[in-house]
Amino acid sequence: MVDPNGFVEPPIDPLADTNPSLAIRQVEAPPKGWQKALGVLSLLGAAALTAATAFLLLSPAQPPAPTSIPPTATTATIAPSEVPPTLEPTVAVVQSFALDAQPGILPTIGADVAASILGAPLQAIGDENGSLTFVRDTHNPFTIIPDRPRSEVIQYTAVQGDTLNTLAERFKITAESIAWSNNRRIVQVLRPGDVVNIPPVDGVYVQVIGSKTIADIAVSYKVTDPYKVTDSEYNNLFGVAPDTILPSGTWIFIPGGEGEAITWNPGVTVDDSSPERRGFVTSFAAGDPGSCGSVQNPGGGAGWANPLPSGTFVRGFSAWHTGIDLAAPPGTPIMAANSGAVIFAGWNSWGYGNMVALAHGPFVTLYGHMSSIAVRCGQMVTVGTVIGGVGSTGNSSGPHLHFEIRSGNTTTDPLSTLPGLGF
Repeated sequence: MVDPNGFVEPPIDPLADTNPSLAIRQVEAPPKGWQKALGVLSLLGAAALTAATAFLLLSPAQPPAPTSIPPTATTATIAPSEVPPTLEPTVAVVQSFALDAQPGILPTIGADVAASILGAPLQAIGDENGSLTFVRDTHNPFTIIPDRPRSEVIQYTAVQGDTLNTLAERFKITAESIAWSNNRRIVQVLRPGDVVNIPPVDGVYVQVIGSKTIADIAVSYKVTDPYKVTDSEYNNLFGVAPDTILPSGTWIFIPGGEGEAITWNPGVTVDDSSPERRGFVTSFAAGDPGSCGSVQNPGGGAGWANPLPSGTFVRGFSAWHTGIDLAAPPGTPIMAANSGAVIFAGWNSWGYGNMVALAHGPFVTLYGHMSSIAVRCGQMVTVGTVIGGVGSTGNSSGPHLHFEIRSGNTTTDPLSTLPGLGF
């Protein structure tokens, strides 16, 4: 190729170097001032990052900070009108757990701990916004103890006011079971301080006397199957044969056993065997707090009269109710039904409460449940004399007079003796 200026380019040798014939270098403009400052800052930042990385790599490893476990509570919203403000949950059961030393592993609790937390009773706490928060209450613990039947005879010491009836009601057995399991003296009078055998269930607690077998003892108390005695949980006789003779003095309980029939009336003693006494000597419920002991009385009175003329007849005489009941307001005057001597005046432990008994020769009149007593032991009264007021003491469900007439120890229907009472 010919250049207009006369320069002729030599021919290209294919075997020669193929680089351009003339090397051309680009000339760059010098950097500006702000670019220089930016470069310096970049170098400083890189140096700082490098130093921090080296420090972290050379420092000892630290365990991760423990993560707190927030308490939880179940919230039920009652009012849907507005969204209530955020409340801090309240939980009565607080349980802390140690985190595992290994990082990244969540804490766990044992199955017994989880069961105890879930078994705690829930308590609902309301607020002014109509929301309920349910928490577990552990501040009022209690133990439920079920009723356990007794399996042994206990010895109870009587106190003032105790009767066989009140003891029977307290220990959920019959009065007969208590009477059959003790000296029969307590049937007539139960004194404070007396030690009373209380069987666990109805039956007879008896002390073996002589050489009777277990089977003989069971039959004597109307139990035909002696194994009910030997196999009873109330006796330590497992494996003992019914024909075994227990040592004399051994105590044994006969479940379901029955003793003799018991008369539940306090005893009356009438003595007219000594002519020099000029009449009768009578005592009523000897040993009871209100008993006057043996009191002499001259014999029959002037005649019979209604002891409570203003009373209302509410209950009659029967085999299990040994008198009549006359209702009247508390304090209504009670009068002697005949002339005679006071042989009892005071508290009676047989359920009559405050009571007066008068002796009229071989007869005795009884006035029970009184609110007040207006006579004293040994006093002679005439028919119609005010002896006290109507009350509801003792075994009574309301104010009334319980009135009895006895011939010795035999109770009789007062309406037979006082036919003109008009009831």
